[in-house]
Amino acid sequence: KVADLSEDHQQGGTVDLNDVRICRKLGGTIDDSELVDGLVMSQKIAKVAGGPTKIENAKIGLIQFCLSPPKTDMENNVTVNDYAQMDRILREERVQLAKIVKHIAKTGCNVLLVQKSILRDAVTNLSLDFCAKAKILVV
Repeated sequence: KVADLSEDHQQGGTVDLNDVRICRKLGGTIDDSELVDGLVMSQKIAKVAGGPTKIENAKIGLIQFCLSPPKTDMENNVTVNDYAQMDRILREERVQLAKIVKHIAKTGCNVLLVQKSILRDAVTNLSLDFCAKAKILVV
């Protein structure tokens, strides 16, 4: 592909050198090097729930919130007296996560980039499961 780029340049085409970035990654040999026409990300795909691992013609969504149940404020306490209350809380969390993933899926997004959080997990296994069912790849 490098030869193709140089041929295009010699035939009057232009190559913007600002669009070319050389990234060095540890491991492999020079023969393992390749030219990628597109974007390369070093983050790993969330494969916990068995969702898609490769998407053609991706529609990418970028979110800056966590795909996990909401947390209470530090000053608030929740007291659970029996299992019925605990089941209701868990059911409400599932419904809320399902609604969020359904809204994301309605947009046509099939690749979801989630900003990491330093306070807690950005995604939970439950939200990854909902995304896998909606055929959304999560990074």
